[in-house]
Amino acid sequence: MRGDLTPQPTGDSHGNYLLWNGEIFGGLQVEENENDTALLLKNLSFKSDVEHILGSLSKIHGPWAFVYWQEETKTLWFGRDFFGRRSLCWYLPKTSTDPFILTSVRQNIEELVEVPSIGIYSMTLTQTDILDITVYSWFEAVWPGTMTSVTTGNLCQGLTGDSDCSVKFNLHPNLHLTRCIPSLNKCLPDLDPCKIQTEKPESVIDDLLHDAEFNSCVDKLTHLLLKSVTLRVFNQVMWNQTKNDHNNDLTGTSNSEVKTAQDNSRTDQSHPQPCRDSSEEASDARETVIQGNSKVAILFSGGVDSAVITALVDKCLPVHESVDLINVAFERNLPQKQRNLSAAEKWLVPDRQTGLMALQELNPARTWNFVMVNVGIAELQNLRSSHIRHLVYPLETVLDDSIGCAVWFAARGEGVLGNGEDAGKTYKSSAKVILCGMGADEQFAGYSRHRGKFEELGWQGLIDEVEMEVQRISARNLGRDDRVITDHGKEARFPFLDEDVVSYLQSLPVHIKADLRYPRGLGEKILLRACAVKLGLSKSALFPKRAIQFGSRIAKTENSKEKASEKCSRLADPT
Repeated sequence: MRGDLTPQPTGDSHGNYLLWNGEIFGGLQVEENENDTALLLKNLSFKSDVEHILGSLSKIHGPWAFVYWQEETKTLWFGRDFFGRRSLCWYLPKTSTDPFILTSVRQNIEELVEVPSIGIYSMTLTQTDILDITVYSWFEAVWPGTMTSVTTGNLCQGLTGDSDCSVKFNLHPNLHLTRCIPSLNKCLPDLDPCKIQTEKPESVIDDLLHDAEFNSCVDKLTHLLLKSVTLRVFNQVMWNQTKNDHNNDLTGTSNSEVKTAQDNSRTDQSHPQPCRDSSEEASDARETVIQGNSKVAILFSGGVDSAVITALVDKCLPVHESVDLINVAFERNLPQKQRNLSAAEKWLVPDRQTGLMALQELNPARTWNFVMVNVGIAELQNLRSSHIRHLVYPLETVLDDSIGCAVWFAARGEGVLGNGEDAGKTYKSSAKVILCGMGADEQFAGYSRHRGKFEELGWQGLIDEVEMEVQRISARNLGRDDRVITDHGKEARFPFLDEDVVSYLQSLPVHIKADLRYPRGLGEKILLRACAVKLGLSKSALFPKRAIQFGSRIAKTENSKEKASEKCSRLADPT
């Protein structure tokens, strides 16, 4: 994605080899035309001692999963970043003849498990029947999904569960990776947790913005998010010239872009255009597909997370560059009496409605390609069975199925334009970078369980829940999302999980980030909502949180009685 194309694994003259699935956005200096894989190999190979390896990886800001062969010590190093933003799975051998497997995605029939993001691992190859793996944990590491510290006593159980394997795990007692983020600010506010009702939520934010301390927090967060978005927009192949053009304040249109895609406008498109699902589009061979030339796409529901990212992309990107806004909807399983809906109404799921409303608040001088990805039930079932379930694996719940499928179809970027003079025509996004809003809900108390804890236990309950949510990000969904997005030859980037952004949010008292005394659609993410208001997104700022599986209507499409945490039979291997 950056600098000269570099084959992997890449090696050096000393016999060291590196497999790197990551991006260095900070910590190590990467020059504009430099490839970060080659840079990291050079850095790791500079010294062979453990402290150097740990220090080098601790510095990196950005997502990563890696495997590094150190020839001098005959040691294999591997691991994932603190948030688990890149996929890495393993198969631990059960006998001396079993293979030890590290892979980003399922390859064979072996039962894989995602490698826990508790630190990095090293394995020195010896002529024994048992593999000996040393774990160098993050400082004060806890097991993902819990607040239980990683210790020598619980290491084996935490890594292998109840399964037998011929691997011996050792936790190094003294050497650790330096934590990339500080601990959460647990300061309790001197505020009564009683509910506050308001008929004018916009006035609440307006009043907060008149408070100098709160307004300063809004400006600081906006600045850090803009820096985060800029890093993730420009660090990709073929963008150096665009960045230079931006620095020189050049304007004009892109000669390489398909005219019909470049000429799209957001104006006069307050309602979705008649459209078909992807399979119907593909069946019409006579129709010309508009090949987009945008270099950046955004998973765009119109909610405050995606709207803020989009507004910040507008600030850092030259105005003549188009941006693809990907909005996904699944066919609704309607009662018989509602099956005569128009084509537009058929796909008018909640995220489609909020996406179209948010579109109206964006800069009218830029080309925004509102890509309506419409997925019929038959296509969903076919592609899940033949392909997507292998990418979601080893995760297997109903929630993993819903989100994994929704993100896979969105990342494919094939749909119908919903705005401009070519509205209703088939469009295919070519963007290699997809910006995603993951990580916002965990930090800004966006989930309903945050409100439940607040109502039950007050501010302390909310603080404890936010702390655990941030700690368990790595155990939840980012490895899965990496697998399903990368399947299309594209890369997910998460501005809200930038280390500087997370560090700043960790330093703030929780009541600045979320004030759940206020009702849904205002109290959660109140700091981010204030950022949105200052960015001109007054409507989007007040949309309530809606998860992608509900906003796109994939949840309950095939089984209305199943629970999100249940094992999903649709992801199982056919028998």
